[in-house]
Amino acid sequence: MSDGPVDIQLGKVIGRRWKIIEKLGEGGCGSVYLVEDTKSRARAALKAESNFVPGGSVLKLEVQVLRRMIGKKYVAQLIASGKKEKYCYMVMTLFGHSLAKLFKACKREFTLSTQVRLGMQMLYGLKQLHEVGFVHRDLKPANLAVGRKGKHARVLHLLDFGLSREYIIKGTEGKPIIRAPRENTLFRGTTKYCSANSHTKAEQGRPDDLWSMLYVLAEMKGPLPWDQFRDKHEIGKVKHATTDEKLLAKCPKEFMDIANHLRELDYYKRPDYAKIFGIFEKIMSENDIHHSDQLDWEKLPNIGIGGVGLTEKKSKKKRIQTIAEDVSVDQTAEGNKPATNDKTLVSEECDDEPPFTKEEFEKNEIGF
Repeated sequence: MSDGPVDIQLGKVIGRRWKIIEKLGEGGCGSVYLVEDTKSRARAALKAESNFVPGGSVLKLEVQVLRRMIGKKYVAQLIASGKKEKYCYMVMTLFGHSLAKLFKACKREFTLSTQVRLGMQMLYGLKQLHEVGFVHRDLKPANLAVGRKGKHARVLHLLDFGLSREYIIKGTEGKPIIRAPRENTLFRGTTKYCSANSHTKAEQGRPDDLWSMLYVLAEMKGPLPWDQFRDKHEIGKVKHATTDEKLLAKCPKEFMDIANHLRELDYYKRPDYAKIFGIFEKIMSENDIHHSDQLDWEKLPNIGIGGVGLTEKKSKKKRIQTIAEDVSVDQTAEGNKPATNDKTLVSEECDDEPPFTKEEFEKNEIGF
């Protein structure tokens, strides 16, 4: 096997349990497969990576992050992992559509109602990751996806931790400390959504993830100011030259309070997640927005479990995505098609209970 994408034969059983059903995508040195549990017939996603990856294993880092995230709400969960002679793999539960796909289906514009709730959900996912000592460094619509059943189908889940970095480490006395930032780093992330700070080769911290969140939110109301540029350095120049007022011109005025807070932070300072959550709550209250309101893609025809029934041409080489959900594999069984009165269908899930509470945003689990 070369150091290219892993190619596993359909029908093969991995780890004496996971039968390869279909190849979902590939990219670089990794491939993602739809797999079926031979015991329960539940379906999951298996991500495989060649053992001959130059520069070190991305999958190993992802497994490390996911192990820290076990039991946390609305984040990707690890079911199993292992290593073969020529490749290593991990198994995760399935997700629905990515935010990138949902945004495209809605003609690349969301209503205020959808925008503010997605902001709250992205904030929650990032806080969950930050609380286990990692920063993401690649937040973008392709790395966010809705779940497949019940409330999970109405909440974004944070995916793909291959570019993540640990910012909390053990000090010389064995106590956790904030890892000292490097003066110069290699560029990590996606040029369109990475923070302006990332373009200066500065170490990325928690605020950088939140700037990426703000860029994703701003794009929901129109193209970003640097959308027409392709050169990394040109994009960096435009980001630094763009005022917060211009970036957020089509967004609620309260978004300026988020930008102002982020400008107060540095690598070491903890973001005030509760404050940002409160800003989103205020916007919802003042605009009579409820958690039970339909999300924009739910207004489209052919709604099914996990999101919209988008019709698309199958591609043998789709861009690789992590596909998972933070529920146990036994809860994702698809051996039988659900009945039309199945209360786990997204269209049936209409209670106005928020997916998380203010107290969850106030809690400082990591102490930094």
